[in-house]
Amino acid sequence: MKKITSVLLAMCMAVASKAHAEPWYDEDDFEWQLSVGAFYVNTKLPKLIGAKNEFSSLSPLIDAKIQYKQFYLNTHSGDFFGGSDLGYQLIQEEDWGLDAIFGNYQIPFSDTGYYSNEDDRVEELKTINRRKVDQSIGLAYYRNIGEFLAVAELVYDVFGDSNGWVFHIEATRNFELRNWDLWLNFGANYYSQNFNNYFYGVSPSEVNDYLYGFTAGDGATAFVQTQVNYPIAQDWVYSAGASILVGSGGVKSSPLIDSNYARVFFTGVKYVF
Repeated sequence: MKKITSVLLAMCMAVASKAHAEPWYDEDDFEWQLSVGAFYVNTKLPKLIGAKNEFSSLSPLIDAKIQYKQFYLNTHSGDFFGGSDLGYQLIQEEDWGLDAIFGNYQIPFSDTGYYSNEDDRVEELKTINRRKVDQSIGLAYYRNIGEFLAVAELVYDVFGDSNGWVFHIEATRNFELRNWDLWLNFGANYYSQNFNNYFYGVSPSEVNDYLYGFTAGDGATAFVQTQVNYPIAQDWVYSAGASILVGSGGVKSSPLIDSNYARVFFTGVKYVF
C-alpha cells in the first residue's frame, strides 16, 4: 500500500509547467503523460482497536507516466493497494522485463491511529510505538500474458524498521467498452514474519489494559481494484472506482486489529494534459 501523492503532485506540476520552457534534459530520452483530478474518496482501513478507520475527503488523485532513460515513475489514480511506483529498467525485452524498484507495502499507524494529524491519542493504543511506513527496495519481473500484464515483485524493507520482506503479485488489463475505459487490477501480497510482526505484534513494553503481548506470524492479503473513465469534454474525464483488500485470518489474532478488511470508493473528474 503506497501513496506519495503530495510529492508526485509537486513533481508533475513542475514537469507540466516547464513543458514549453528550455529543457534541462535530453528531450529524446524523456517521456511523460499526466492527468490530475479532484475526487471524493471514502476509505475504510483495517480496524485498529479503539481508533477511527473510516475517512472521507476531497483529494487530488493522479495518473502519471514519467520516464527518463531507464528511470520511471508510474502511478494510477485507482491504485490504492498495488505495488511500486518508482523503478529502473534493468532488462527490457519485447514481452518481458526486469526492474529495480522502490515502494511502500503497508499502512503506517501510531497511538493516534492511522493519521498523525488526529487530535488525541487513542486510549487503547497509548503505549504503542509508531509503526513507520516501510521503505522497500527489490526486483520486479513483468510479462505480457494474453491481454494481461502480470507482475511479480520481491522487496526488502531496506530503509524501514521491519527487517522484513514482501512478495507481491498482480495482473492488470484495460478494456474499451464504447466510450468507457475500464481498468482492472487484482493480486496478492505475502508478508514475512518480521514484516508482519513489526506492524501487528505487541512487545512487552506496549502491553496495557487493552493489549496483551503478541508475536505475529507471516501473513497475506488479496485485493481487486477497478476504475472506469468516461470523456465528458475535451481534456476532461469523469472517473470512478473501487478497491477491496482482505487480509489473512492471522492478522485478526493480533490484539491491535479488530478487522482484516479494507476498501476504497472514489469518484470525480480529472484533466488530461
